[in-house]
Amino acid sequence: MTQTENAAQPADEPTWRHGGAAADDALDACKQRSQRLYEEIFGKGNYAAADELMSPDIINHGPGTLPVTGTAGIKQQAERLRAAIPDLRITLHDQFGEGDKVVCRWTGSGTHSGPMTLPTGIVAATGNLVSFDEIRIDRHSGGKIAESWWIPDRFTLWAQLGLLPPGGPAAAQPPKDACR
Repeated sequence: MTQTENAAQPADEPTWRHGGAAADDALDACKQRSQRLYEEIFGKGNYAAADELMSPDIINHGPGTLPVTGTAGIKQQAERLRAAIPDLRITLHDQFGEGDKVVCRWTGSGTHSGPMTLPTGIVAATGNLVSFDEIRIDRHSGGKIAESWWIPDRFTLWAQLGLLPPGGPAAAQPPKDACR
């Protein structure tokens, strides 16, 4: 993008819409921000990083829940997870982005050596090694994560905690005429 093209860009319009090096730099900054979310908040327990990385009025969308506004929810989630799995390790497997959105697939793993708070109650420490995945989409605006959609693999975690029978939930059989 030339300086003339850049100068013609409205001041409030994101640079990623115009392509070129500025768009690549903006997307790289978004990717780094999303990666730091896992490494700092979940991996290191640096809950204050949520306020640095996320908009104060971020909207979080999780499965089976109403959207939650603000950073308090992710701090509480990370604190509870780290209390249950103090040696929690975070591994980022895949990350890609386009425009103002970044998608990440990551794994959390460690030893379940503390109480784990679940919607159904508290699960006492099992001593089991656990590993679970999450896919997250972050929308960035103004140098912060402004909105997130996340889907954790709860069934795998619950099976490792002994909360589901071996083999997990029974596979549902599709109706015989489902593919006709």
